Amino acid sequence: MPAAPPALLLIAHGTREPRGAHEMDELVAVLRARHAGAVSHAWIEDFAEPDVATAMSALVAGGADHVVSVPLLNFAAGHAKTDIPERLAAVRSRRPRLTVSHARVLGLHPALFALARRRVDEVSAPEGRAGEALVVVASGSSDPDANSQLAGAARFLAEGTGHRRVEYAFAGVTWPHVDETLRRLAGEGTERVVLFSWSLLAGRLEQRVLRIAGRVARETGLAVIDAGRFGPDPLVADAVLDRCHEALHGDPRANCDLCAFRVPLPGLEDRVGAASPGGTGERAGAADASGVYHGATRSDPSPRRRAGPSARRARSRS
Repeated sequence: MPAAPPALLLIAHGTREPRGAHEMDELVAVLRARHAGAVSHAWIEDFAEPDVATAMSALVAGGADHVVSVPLLNFAAGHAKTDIPERLAAVRSRRPRLTVSHARVLGLHPALFALARRRVDEVSAPEGRAGEALVVVASGSSDPDANSQLAGAARFLAEGTGHRRVEYAFAGVTWPHVDETLRRLAGEGTERVVLFSWSLLAGRLEQRVLRIAGRVARETGLAVIDAGRFGPDPLVADAVLDRCHEALHGDPRANCDLCAFRVPLPGLEDRVGAASPGGTGERAGAADASGVYHGATRSDPSPRRRAGPSARRARSRS
């Protein structure tokens, strides 16, 4: 008899914002429709329920003997590097017969870039971006590693949207602050900014950013267009299921999530889905030429990836 599929547990920061809790429920519902095992969630902060131990106990009571824990976090800062591992260690010590496979954070997953680009396209016409700045905002951390990933995310997103002025900023903790960034852009003569929040669920930090942006807009005349956040979209579920699959079966790729053989980059679109030249023969296509990510359901053990079509445009070669 084949083994039962493992349960899936999302572990997120925690929020006092009711919309954030509701969006978590929506995301769990999307995942339950696509993952063969049980799916649940837990929060790190003590003001949100259930906590990790309680959620694990409920999964075990439902018959789970193997759980894949996926941090529903964008970047690996304190929660990912310290808090979640400590809670999982406590679970393992109390339940030695329970198998816990822990995944990495969502990070710079191509599905998130596809979704971010769609959010920007919903509020900004591509032909009008020559005089427009893109500002990508996150909560901020004391961890330089996590902060530097937002800088990379902002630049990579701009490569896809076509913005030639891109900034990143934080709501607190570290620099540059969103207020400082927006005022500098206004002082340099920028007329319009598209603001995208690199956040998974609704929260109070995002609301703070919007209040700051509104104040700067009133005081400087800068037009600030809110492109929103990721939210409980099926593309976020794609990223979660990929991380789940990696935790179960390993991650054999020789390069990063965002290499030119996975994601259509400007001028390199014809590489998507081609065999990797690294000697593995892996076909790594995960997005089509328009930047739309096609994630595979990861509830079965086979690492299926669907190769995206090559772009029709010929690329000039020297």
